[in-house]
Amino acid sequence: MMENPKVKCSVDNCSYWEEGNNCVAETIMIEINAHAHAELPEGTPDEQYDSHHTDHAAGVKDTCCHTFKERVH
Repeated sequence: MMENPKVKCSVDNCSYWEEGNNCVAETIMIEINAHAHAELPEGTPDEQYDSHHTDHAAGVKDTCCHTFKERVH
């Protein structure tokens, strides 16, 4: 089993933010920018996030994930 990667976050008013810009949430949900204004329930690490849909990003600019790298099929 792969160990979870270190997640960096610059949003210091989040309850999962820790010194050094580290995120300590158990679950991380990443969406494309097109969903930025969607009405989504606030999640907690033990809640199930919406994982029943998929989206396509043309590139890193379409996401809020700075580590996005397109998967080559």
